[in-house]
Amino acid sequence: MTKENRILSGLQTGKTPDELAEELGMRKQTITAMVELLIHQGLVKEIDCSSACKSCIMGKSCAGTGAGREKLYIVEDEIEE
Repeated sequence: MTKENRILSGLQTGKTPDELAEELGMRKQTITAMVELLIHQGLVKEIDCSSACKSCIMGKSCAGTGAGREKLYIVEDEIEE
């Protein structure tokens, strides 16, 4: 599995860039840059979690897992391995 696919898989499970960096043995800045590229490619959507959960499109399904986060990432397409 490529690093890009491992990042996508991690984002699907709700992992943060910090968690992915530690898990993959990479710098957070590298993960953040790769996530930004995935967003640009339309594979990932970024949700701003700094506002109240009730106004978030993921508010009901998040069930508080996004609480305290600044951002949440949603994978848009299926991952090809």
